[in-house]
Amino acid sequence: LDEPTSALDPISTEYVESLLRQLAPALTIIIVTHNLAQARRVSHHTMFFYDGNLVEHGPTDDLFERPQDPQTERYVTGRIG
Repeated sequence: LDEPTSALDPISTEYVESLLRQLAPALTIIIVTHNLAQARRVSHHTMFFYDGNLVEHGPTDDLFERPQDPQTERYVTGRIG
């Protein structure tokens, strides 16, 4: 899914995210988003790409709370992007 809730209001966004959580046990879902809060809410694993390269990947909590790469840390803390 490429930016599945980019133009939606908060109520519609919550509906889509709820549906994704319901489907996730049965399906692998890949979401491309610039919305970091949404990535944290709906994902189990996160991949961070920068300048066309995979910089870091891992469990979502680890990537956001304990990033291993300086580029990832700058992005998730809002210093770049």
